[in-house]
Amino acid sequence: MAEADDFKITDSDYGLFPDFLKCETCGLRFAEKMPTPSQLVKLYSQVEDPEYENEAEGRGENFKRIIGFLKKIKPGGRLLDVGAATGIFMNIARKEGWDVYGIEASLWAANRAKEKGLNVWQGDFLQFSSREKFDIITMLDIIEHMAKPGLALEKARELLKPGGILVITTPDVESFAARIFGRKWWHFRPAHVNFFSKRTLLWATHNYGFRILKLRTYVWNFSIHYLITRFSWGRKYFNWEWLKKIKLKLFLFDSMEAYLEKLPESP
Repeated sequence: MAEADDFKITDSDYGLFPDFLKCETCGLRFAEKMPTPSQLVKLYSQVEDPEYENEAEGRGENFKRIIGFLKKIKPGGRLLDVGAATGIFMNIARKEGWDVYGIEASLWAANRAKEKGLNVWQGDFLQFSSREKFDIITMLDIIEHMAKPGLALEKARELLKPGGILVITTPDVESFAARIFGRKWWHFRPAHVNFFSKRTLLWATHNYGFRILKLRTYVWNFSIHYLITRFSWGRKYFNWEWLKKIKLKLFLFDSMEAYLEKLPESP
């Protein structure tokens, strides 16, 4: 039986995941048995993950790269961050001049973001509504957590202005790392209930009315402390505070960073 702790962002139960099925049409791999969308939202609403904020600096570096590219193609306007967590990305985007809004299922995380003065709606993205459309919607490491990713793409399209930009980062299940590590791949964890490949992402986004402006490999920035303590032996023997000061940029080539433009409605 799934519990809220299984869905923490910093969960390290790698290799623990359900059996997956594969869609013959698009290639999406999805959990054979998973909670319903409403059950997932309920679980996420209960998640508390203080460790997430401990790595805020590294996560901020991950996000600054995305912000840098967005400034070239859509330098201002209304931005909606789906799966905003404690608002690290939102805070950076706000400082760069965007009018930022967020959606977060976790009550704990949404409250942390609100304490930073951020406008965050706590609840299910599929139930969110807004009178004004958005110039940019970001879904950073969130779509693999969704029971119905197609509905999330439909919702994003509905909320975007004409020519609006959708940014998705998500693991690539057909990456070299995924193939080499197999069931031990670090993205195979209880909270990840579906997996895209480049082919699947291209098919899905086109099918839901987007075209890809840019598709590149996501780059990770973390401290050595965070990386080592992902494993039980690291937490037991190397849980040293000074390791948090040593930062690493990781080119793992196993996650995708996609910038998508909303296509005009078909006549």
